Amino acid sequence: MKDKKSPKTRLIARYGFSVAVILAGLILNYLEVGSEFLGFSSIGSWLVYVGFIMMAIITLQLISKKKRITDERAEFVASKAARISFVAIILFAFVVMILDGIKPIQISYSYFMSSMVCGIILVYLVSYKILNRKY
Repeated sequence: MKDKKSPKTRLIARYGFSVAVILAGLILNYLEVGSEFLGFSSIGSWLVYVGFIMMAIITLQLISKKKRITDERAEFVASKAARISFVAIILFAFVVMILDGIKPIQISYSYFMSSMVCGIILVYLVSYKILNRKY
């Protein structure tokens, strides 16, 4: 069953949600709620940052709108690569918990998370390329 919302309505909803995230961040900053969060001075600052990133992504998607044709094979490969990446995240988290229990990790949280996100993207890219050749 297809969604009956028009593309314009969806676009307005997406921009509206990003503006709501920015406003929530500004309100939290004004009320001075929270402390350092993911390398930002407060949760509100992080929300404002995420809201602007959301707006940038929505705008880039709007600018580079192309009609893409995907076949079942491409969807299958992408699904398998996503599944492999998810399993890698779970295994990595398990290994990190064990290593942290043996010897506490001494790097900053923001550096650790940025490295982990890059690693997840790398795992997805490599698994996608391998599966694309196999299937």
